[in-house]
Amino acid sequence: MPQTLFWPLHCGAVLLTAQLVLACGGGESKSPPPTDLTPPTTRATPAGGDFTTAVVVTLACDDRGGSGCAVTYYTLDGSTPGTGSTQYREPFTLGGTTTVRFYSVDAVGNAEAPGTATFTLVGAADTEPPSTVANPGSGAFSSPRSVALTCGDGAGSGCAATHYTLDGSVPTQASPRYTAPLSIARSTTLRFFSVDRVGNVEAVRQARYVVDTEAPQVAATPRGGTFTGTRAVTLTCDDGEGSGCTAIHYTTHGAIPSLDSSVYEEPLVLTATTRVRFIAVDWVGNVSEVVSELYSREASAEDRVPPTTTATPAGGAYRSAQSVVLACTDNAEGSGCAATYYTLDGSAPTTSSLRYAAAISIASSATLRFFSVDLAGNAEPAKSEQYTLDTVAPVTTVSPGGGSYTEAVTVTLSCSDSGSGCRETRYTLDGSAPAAGSPVYAGPFSISASRTLRFASVDHAGNGELAKQAVYVLPSLDRLASEQIQAVRNASTGSVNLVISGARITYVKPAVGNVVNDAAGFFLQAEQAGPALFVEVDPLTLSPAPQAGARVRVTVSEKSLVNGQVRARISAYAVLSTGHSLSDLVQDVSGVDVTTGTPPAYESEYISITGTIGNPGFSNAGLGHVQAPFTTAGVPEGSPGAAALRLRIAEPFHDTLALSQGCSLTVVSPLWVFMSGTQTTHAIQPSVWAQNQATVHSCPAPRVTGAQAMHHDSAILRFTRAIDPLSVQRNGSQFSIPGLSVTDAVVLSTGEVWLSTTSQTPRQQYTVTVASSVRDRRGVSVDSTAASTSFPGYQVPARLRLSEVAPNVQLNRDLVELVVLTSGSVMGATLLDGNATLATLPDVQVASGDIIVIHLNPDRVTPGADAPGSETLSKTQHPASSYFWNYDTAWDFHGTTLGVGTGNRTLRIRDGFDVTHDALAVVVPGNTFPGYPALLQALQNEAQWLPASCNGALCTYESFPTAGEVSVDWSQTFVTQGRSYSVQRVGATDSDTRDDWFVGGSSFGVRNP
Repeated sequence: MPQTLFWPLHCGAVLLTAQLVLACGGGESKSPPPTDLTPPTTRATPAGGDFTTAVVVTLACDDRGGSGCAVTYYTLDGSTPGTGSTQYREPFTLGGTTTVRFYSVDAVGNAEAPGTATFTLVGAADTEPPSTVANPGSGAFSSPRSVALTCGDGAGSGCAATHYTLDGSVPTQASPRYTAPLSIARSTTLRFFSVDRVGNVEAVRQARYVVDTEAPQVAATPRGGTFTGTRAVTLTCDDGEGSGCTAIHYTTHGAIPSLDSSVYEEPLVLTATTRVRFIAVDWVGNVSEVVSELYSREASAEDRVPPTTTATPAGGAYRSAQSVVLACTDNAEGSGCAATYYTLDGSAPTTSSLRYAAAISIASSATLRFFSVDLAGNAEPAKSEQYTLDTVAPVTTVSPGGGSYTEAVTVTLSCSDSGSGCRETRYTLDGSAPAAGSPVYAGPFSISASRTLRFASVDHAGNGELAKQAVYVLPSLDRLASEQIQAVRNASTGSVNLVISGARITYVKPAVGNVVNDAAGFFLQAEQAGPALFVEVDPLTLSPAPQAGARVRVTVSEKSLVNGQVRARISAYAVLSTGHSLSDLVQDVSGVDVTTGTPPAYESEYISITGTIGNPGFSNAGLGHVQAPFTTAGVPEGSPGAAALRLRIAEPFHDTLALSQGCSLTVVSPLWVFMSGTQTTHAIQPSVWAQNQATVHSCPAPRVTGAQAMHHDSAILRFTRAIDPLSVQRNGSQFSIPGLSVTDAVVLSTGEVWLSTTSQTPRQQYTVTVASSVRDRRGVSVDSTAASTSFPGYQVPARLRLSEVAPNVQLNRDLVELVVLTSGSVMGATLLDGNATLATLPDVQVASGDIIVIHLNPDRVTPGADAPGSETLSKTQHPASSYFWNYDTAWDFHGTTLGVGTGNRTLRIRDGFDVTHDALAVVVPGNTFPGYPALLQALQNEAQWLPASCNGALCTYESFPTAGEVSVDWSQTFVTQGRSYSVQRVGATDSDTRDDWFVGGSSFGVRNP
């Protein structure tokens, strides 16, 4: 720098140095200093750069033999320093990125140009490694590739370096540093990573490059050759170390395959001589050479079976043109299909007809006839398919048309279609448009109330007409029919002549059990609120047969009252229409007390009732039926009507539905009622005569109720519910009895399981336990709290015979005498009056010739009358001297509180295995108890009473001889009340007839005369 530019500074410096108090140019003149024309140089240490922490900066001035450094100035904001800037005196610390500018001046005023040093503080918050991407990424390629590695560090300190390997080894910072794209000329595993400026290192990444320049190899197994029958050919592809096979393409018609040819997916099944050509392609597009194999099928000399041809779609009615494919197949050992020939004009096809080569387009109605010939020359018979092209909808008419009518109208819908023909007609009666779920017209139907009929038809081609409408205005014929039903119910019993027209049949009841009590017939009802009526008639005598949902017209000729139920007999019957829904008639009476009213309010009406089977479950309820208490929301347990409400079920469905106490179910059927001549209130009996009338909602788990030894090596185990046979293992392993081995288990149909055991010790107590894997028919396991029961070892039952009956003792304290024919146990033996149990005998071992006297409704209150209980130790356990009604010569057993009934009865004695030993049929002449003939017939069916029939017919009050004439007349036993007269067997005679018995002075406790 020229000296003159800095002369004032120069002067100031000299004056300061010399400590002169003279102004420049003043005073005495002096010589200029030695010549120093070179400015000093200043160096920053460190010289700038990137730093991760605070840096201490030193500025050092060097004048290299000149006049010496005088002062150094600097700035920290990047501005040009001057004499007004900060003078450097000591090192300073930088805590952030800073641009330091500085210069120095020597003693003679030479000033250097300002220098610059930039200090960049990086990575103060950078803790994340960079990320490196290879482009292209991993893949298979058919030629070498140039791969670029790109490092990114986001907002971090920036990438410092990228390292890589090409041999699959893990790269380190000592590995090659990436500087330019890598050339990949062969299959290579590239592994790489980057590091940023603050030292964060990313995890090693990898890219696999398959450079595949070789086409795959393809082969067929088996190779070409001759075969008979059929040949399955498998095509396989192998690409070695290449990119892998992606597809095999093939042809079977001789053409060269391309990438558009069929793709091989499964073995080719060849049935005729075929040339198979095929290629393979790998993932990078390398295509193999075409391979060709010829498979020649040898025509069998024994092929005399023609081929079979099918047409798809088959003939039919269609709304648009159809493309029909003819497919020929030959039997497995045949020679193979040769050709298919066809015609479209209905003429018989020959080998001169059109030869099938591709799908046939049928655009108008046509008759397609066709046949095929195999390589052996066998020709199948010509087949035919009729194709009808129909685009015109059918037309439906109604007769009679809509209008006003005074009585029910029978409506007929007629559909016509000149094309494919009518398929179906659907209709509604509520004015809604007919749809797929609407009723299908099947025949004339009756309209008995004002209705809006809408209808439409569809032909076989699917053409549908627009819905049509007819409005019918009628008086309420259902109301009129209800009034007619009520008129019959109100009429006096006997002959009547009343018409019921338009009522619906709600149920056709079969004859089940007693033909009087449970007669066949059907129920009539017109409105949901009733009334309803049971028509007693054999449905087989009516034509057409009555069916639920039919509207009928009947003429009632007789009204009767049978067992408290109103019944009608008819002299005329006609069906007005069929197929009517009954849903509008069903009344849900679950919350109603249905036991009220005389006659019962809902008698014969179509009801739905939901309830629970009560205690004690089912018992007999007339021939062929069982019944049980039934509690509902309207008739709860303990309510006044609870004793009258009974669920009644035909016996087969009791087992089929697997019902027991505690089951909840809904019954939908007409309400049956019953009141015998001795009853004062009706039994209300929701009834199940068919399985679909009951829907079971839930049932309690099955419980073990008892067990009984049936022989020395078997026992029956009883449950509250029927057991599912599929849940019981035949080897008996689910049943354990300490002291016995169970070797076999068989489910019976009545909620019982038969167990075969090792030999039992008589009277020894055994306990049987059932595994939880045993389930009922609803899949519910046996209740674990009731899975065990005890039983005594098998005892031979005694053989018993009825010998005397006193049925007219005061307060029903009747007597029945038995004679022991063979020694054994009487445990569980029962005395029955009809179906009612009069006594169950105790566990007593009796001897042949012993006499047993059963005391019914015993008097245990009057001192010295009947004993406190049955004798179980000896015949004199309760001696006559202490209890005057006892007999020291007989076993005195107590019965229930019931006495022997009067009138026409049957008595029977059964052993503990429900085997009837003896029976007695007795009548009072003139008595016509309705249930007696069925009871007598039951004895005859068990071979316990003769004759077995009345001249080949069932014994009834009208048969010859009558039911009374083949029974014992015991009327004289009711002349004088007491024990002095009885009906008794004549000595030891036993011909199972009335001649065995007579009425005379009683002889209880001793053998009969």
